[in-house]
Amino acid sequence: MQTIWKYLEDLVGKGLEISVIFEFIFYFAIHLIPMALPLAILLSNIMVFGNLAERYELVAIKSAGVSLFKAMRPMFIISILMSIGAFYTANNLIPKANLSWGALLFDVTQKKPAMNIVDNVFFRDIDGYAIRVGKKHDDNQTIEDIIIYVDDKKYNGNNNILIAKRGKMSVSENKQFMTLYLEDGKRYQELVNDPQYKKSRPHNTMEFKNYNLTIDLSELAFNRTEKERFSEDHRMMNIAQLDVRIDSLADYIAGRKDKLYQYIGPYFFLASDTLTVSDTSVEERVEAILARAKLEKENDNAPIVTTSLAPSSKRNLRTKALPSEHEKSVKEIILERAIQNTNNVKRISNNNLDDTASQKEMRAKYLIEWHRKYTLAVSCILLFFIGAPLGAIIKKGGFGLPLVISLLLFIAYYVVGIFGEKLVKQGALEPIFGMWMSLAVFFPLAIFLTYKASRDSQLFDVDAYKRLMRLLYPLVSKNTVKK
Repeated sequence: MQTIWKYLEDLVGKGLEISVIFEFIFYFAIHLIPMALPLAILLSNIMVFGNLAERYELVAIKSAGVSLFKAMRPMFIISILMSIGAFYTANNLIPKANLSWGALLFDVTQKKPAMNIVDNVFFRDIDGYAIRVGKKHDDNQTIEDIIIYVDDKKYNGNNNILIAKRGKMSVSENKQFMTLYLEDGKRYQELVNDPQYKKSRPHNTMEFKNYNLTIDLSELAFNRTEKERFSEDHRMMNIAQLDVRIDSLADYIAGRKDKLYQYIGPYFFLASDTLTVSDTSVEERVEAILARAKLEKENDNAPIVTTSLAPSSKRNLRTKALPSEHEKSVKEIILERAIQNTNNVKRISNNNLDDTASQKEMRAKYLIEWHRKYTLAVSCILLFFIGAPLGAIIKKGGFGLPLVISLLLFIAYYVVGIFGEKLVKQGALEPIFGMWMSLAVFFPLAIFLTYKASRDSQLFDVDAYKRLMRLLYPLVSKNTVKK
């Protein structure tokens, strides 16, 4: 029902066959298995062992020398088989169902509404036509007071107009064409193809008793898209396909990092490369560069400066015995080049960062889907060790208290899982920690409940807590009197 309401706008009013709608719902129902299966296992185990404990059958089993673990063995085997089936479903059936559902959803959303002409309303869903009918009779064929605008994409405007007093509509058996049989009307057409149209505005007016207009309805038909078009989505892949995508993205991200170093490497160089003495001090290097600039300016043979300083040179930039005019010009050029180099490095780094961030986000989605297939299988076993002991402890069967407890536990399990998945998508957690967070949180609870059930704990017995309060009340009263 949630699916129908969510996509109701895309399904209604488009003339879809009932088989297409049921196919759409069927594929989405398979998509809901990861949510329904763990809840079903949890609820069924609480109900079964709750009924056994409520009717004292579990007591009889234990009195016969059969431990709780032996009593749980048949359902444990069934849970293992269901976990294997859940893994097969998550790895094979759900990706194929998602692929079929995604392609069908795209086709449904792209389909235009069905042919539905209403009185005194322009119908524009047929490309190139705008049809207005003053009155449509109950037989859905006879029409009156008809106006049809035939749009020419090459020449904007309403250049071709048909007006008729009455007519009939007829659709072919394959619903690919519609023929309008018009009577007593006129056709007005501007001859926009005429070379002298802008000067003389030539046009053609034609009166007719009968006129047949055939319109192509193929664009209103429901067309199927190739499924392979959507096969790159992470929800539509099995583990083998996900492994390939994950490795490819890891190699791409590493390659982008290496290329970043190659791109920004030329922007970092030493001024010593232009000097004959490589071990001179920073101050001597600067003075040598400024002296060379002075000499080049006097000879007018080259630009003022032809090199750049290393970042370390800028911190200790000091000059001696040079004219202030020369010193200022050289410093300005050095600073301008440094700023340009810095901006180029920043731009290249930001582009690389944006690209790798999007690729890391995509890789995280693939890893989330990869881990989800395993967590679904493991959750079937974990929730069994929560549901079975919990049913033996609460000693209530049916759809009352077990249903409430199982829903609360599953909501908590689901919320923790969604929280971990969000952290993975945001890059705050590694996928192995985020996707297994809910199982890690509920694993201690499973051990605790199993231990308590094996020891016949009265964890949820209200009478036991009442007896404990009666025992504690005299002690509390004596302590109060003494004080």
